Amino acid sequence: MRRSIKIKNDEVVRLLGGKSYSFPKYTTQLINLANSNAGGTRPKIVGQMSELIQEFDGRCLDDWEQWYLAEGQTL
Repeated sequence: MRRSIKIKNDEVVRLLGGKSYSFPKYTTQLINLANSNAGGTRPKIVGQMSELIQEFDGRCLDDWEQWYLAEGQTL
């Protein structure tokens, strides 16, 4: 039986050492709508994340960015 774990965004940012941004009201909804229309997160564009993340062996967001960009050259 699979058990899901929920992690709040603030905790993810803290664990990854990423920056936290504050946007004006409705900005994130507008970005999400534009991205949805553009199809910017489709597996065809970014790869199947559930498979990619299992291949990744780094520890932070910078490691992921370097690995993903390098891996994208071989995909």
